[in-house]
Amino acid sequence: MPSKLKLKTIGVIAAAGTMAVFSPGLSGHQGPADARSFIITNVRIFDGENVIPFGSVYVVNGRVKFIDSGEGVTGGVGGPPPMIIDGRGRTLLPGFIDAHVHIVNPNVLKQGFFFGVTTMIDMFMDAAAMREIKSAQAKGPMPDRAFLVSPGTLLTAPGGHGTQFGLPIPTITAQADLQKFVDDRIAEGSDFIKIIQDDGTSYHLTLPTLTNAQVAGIIAAAHKRGKLAVIHAATLKNCEDALNAGVDGLAHLYFDGAFDPDFGNLAARRKAFVIPTLSILRVAAGLDGGKDLMADASLAPLLGPVERQNLERTFSSATNAAAYGADEKALRQLRQAGVRILAGTDAPNPGTWFGVSLHGELELLVKAGLTPLEALRAATSVPADTFGVRERGRVRAGSWADLVLVNGDPTEDISATRRIEIVWKDGVRVDRGSYLASLAAAREQGEKLKAMPAPEYGESGLISDFENGKIEARFGAGWMASTDTIYGGKSKVEMAWAEGGAENSKGALRVKGEVVTGAQFRWSGALFSPGAGVMSPANLSAKKGIHFWAKGEPRTYAVEIFAQSLGYIPAAKTLQVTPDWKEYEFSWKDFNVSGTDIMAIFIGAYQDPGPFTLFIDNVRLK
Repeated sequence: MPSKLKLKTIGVIAAAGTMAVFSPGLSGHQGPADARSFIITNVRIFDGENVIPFGSVYVVNGRVKFIDSGEGVTGGVGGPPPMIIDGRGRTLLPGFIDAHVHIVNPNVLKQGFFFGVTTMIDMFMDAAAMREIKSAQAKGPMPDRAFLVSPGTLLTAPGGHGTQFGLPIPTITAQADLQKFVDDRIAEGSDFIKIIQDDGTSYHLTLPTLTNAQVAGIIAAAHKRGKLAVIHAATLKNCEDALNAGVDGLAHLYFDGAFDPDFGNLAARRKAFVIPTLSILRVAAGLDGGKDLMADASLAPLLGPVERQNLERTFSSATNAAAYGADEKALRQLRQAGVRILAGTDAPNPGTWFGVSLHGELELLVKAGLTPLEALRAATSVPADTFGVRERGRVRAGSWADLVLVNGDPTEDISATRRIEIVWKDGVRVDRGSYLASLAAAREQGEKLKAMPAPEYGESGLISDFENGKIEARFGAGWMASTDTIYGGKSKVEMAWAEGGAENSKGALRVKGEVVTGAQFRWSGALFSPGAGVMSPANLSAKKGIHFWAKGEPRTYAVEIFAQSLGYIPAAKTLQVTPDWKEYEFSWKDFNVSGTDIMAIFIGAYQDPGPFTLFIDNVRLK
């Protein structure tokens, strides 16, 4: 047994008996008694700010009890003998904080775990989903998901950036009472206020956006209520105007490739923080995004089909490489001026994904001029302090035991953050082994699906033309009414055959219903299952996508694709339907799927509440 430690914390009682000692590589990782009480010894410690070259961390009931410098351990932490983990040759860090994500589904809070991300700072999500998650958080530790901080709804102009994602959100008109608007967001549960000022010109679009006066008014309203104001400002001028108006932080660096030698000093004078999001700026500039992460031997086994597909995605209208170079230059200005820099990825935008992209972001920060230690602070203590998450982002007495044990020394080589051996959330070890096994099984199933013969749908690819007075399909399990009730929603729908179809045909499918608020994802419409059973996968890759005719009451409708490779979470593309028949066509690529494992195709009303009537005809694969 190594030499005895001098215990420095009052009130720690050594336990009688023999302690269980494990190396991280061994399978026996569960403690003999309380799995949330353990000791990590003989380990290099990055505590969120500084490095302790060699020491031990004691965890009791999910919290860090104390840290001691020295070698070995002979004392316990009180109660039954705890588990001991030998961390020799490894580094213990706080659980990482991704300071810019978008929670598209509560399940993604679990996905960052496997890459060491134990806290996520969302920058726009459904307010109802945010309240539900935060209500559960308030009841106590949640070791099964990352801790969430969120503004809920963002603040943007009618038709502005942020309105294109399908979530119905209130927008700010010229006549809006800005203080009331901010107060309403805080009443919804917003932790801070997220503002959008983006006219689209940086990426070849034209969008309505807030005026400088509106931005300044929102910032003042947020500060009156004691809330941070964070802005997505698309251009250098937008950023500087917002900084001069008193904004607390920039959610991105700018997209337009401009340069101002005083930009860093301005941010420092205004005491603002910046989340560069180099990961997404690099993709937006047409450079390789997440593909490098997929090639990393430490990360690749933890990437399933959904993650890989998203990491390979690109933007259809990119800026240019020079724009990214300007952002790197701006980041060096910010560092030199002493501005707080936070690590954030903007996942799950194209080229990024939850958890894995933070390791890419850390590398990009270092390449742009930060030291590895500064980059690690940007993903731990700095965002924790900035957003008031005081009990996370550090390894110190009293903090929650959100911890990451890695092989190597990321304080010298930032790529060592990828060589994760153990992750804990609230003192509970994340089961990475089961996750790896599930991914291996999914890959095996994917190979089987690729080899599966296509359904007998004929060269025409016709699914249904509704010509015989019935609602039936040429192959598959057929059509069924579909609503959001499986997610706790209350939307309604009914289907019926209707006389008179597209191109003067005999009939069509009439879908009539109502989308009701209440669920995060809301839909009501018709769902076709191409496999032998309802929601059974079918290989439709011999065709490029789906084609149909539709007409109905004007509103937002959508096509949703359910596929096993999407993790049973559908991918949606919206469409605008008019009272006159019109053709619509979508490729599998539009939904980021290959077509080999399609479980269902949905056509109907989406997100926006209210009644609707929709007619569908001549549905075919094409």
